Amino acid sequence: MKSIVHKGIFITLATTLAFSCTSTPKPAENDSQIINEELPSSAEVAVIPSPAEHYAQKVEEFQFSLVSSPKQTTKGKIFTEPYVIEVKKTDGSPAESFEISVIYPSSRKDGQIEFAETVITTDSEGKASFLPDVPLFSFNSEVSFFPKGDMNDAEIAKIAAEHTIKAPYKVQTNLKSAGGTLAIVDFNQNGKAIISNPVSSSNLLMTLMKLGFTRIGNAPQDVSDAVIQENTEKVFARAKSIAPSFIVFGTVKIDSSEKNDDGTTYNLTGSVKAMDSKTGEITLAIEKTISVTDKNDWTALANARKQLADEIANEIKYGL
Repeated sequence: MKSIVHKGIFITLATTLAFSCTSTPKPAENDSQIINEELPSSAEVAVIPSPAEHYAQKVEEFQFSLVSSPKQTTKGKIFTEPYVIEVKKTDGSPAESFEISVIYPSSRKDGQIEFAETVITTDSEGKASFLPDVPLFSFNSEVSFFPKGDMNDAEIAKIAAEHTIKAPYKVQTNLKSAGGTLAIVDFNQNGKAIISNPVSSSNLLMTLMKLGFTRIGNAPQDVSDAVIQENTEKVFARAKSIAPSFIVFGTVKIDSSEKNDDGTTYNLTGSVKAMDSKTGEITLAIEKTISVTDKNDWTALANARKQLADEIANEIKYGL
């Protein structure tokens, strides 16, 4: 956009004074009259929108929708169909050559998901598709689509977040039959480890078996002792001889309990990791907190442990 500037024009008209040695000069009519005509001196400058304002305007001129998304796949197997996004102009016509950023799970580091970003472009029908590469890790996560822009600009990032389309990105583990062992240690309300009855570990074992896991079982007491000591090296040393593929270990602790009109409420936190028993690499790290209320105190705690085990099992299915 060009800036238009009207420069001020100054016009001064004056007569020349005449001097005479014999008489006093008489000013002529309009003598010394000054005409000073000035156009507005302030420049008329067109306002240029900021990058964020320009991005916001672009976003408002289009409509975005998720046409389709693939079903879950298994680690090492490609998705059978792509994600498809459609972009239309406000008049309903397709938006061609519109760039869309895609952020999706790509790997794991220390058990935590790392994301990658790519860009897809709409075709003449206003549609853009995204088919991920063969997943080398398992995930229970999401893929995000939003209009391309400079996400280093906080204002643009905020606008993008408000116009982001998300879809499930699920890749289940390929280790269901690989064989493993579990060592989940429960703690009582006093913060002491419960050695005699591994309730949460047994709950997790049963849930994993329902999800299709085979060749798994609870670990011996010496592994639980290493978990209590927070000695990961000991856990690995023992796992190498008893777990064909992986070991899942960690703790379930009671954060608090309180009685109320509805009964007793228990707040529990499970901190669990999965380790490759061949390499010692941490492949999954989970921390979940839940709250369960029941009229009966014992039932409330038992249900809390069961619910927490179910949620952790689902994370293992999509994270191991």
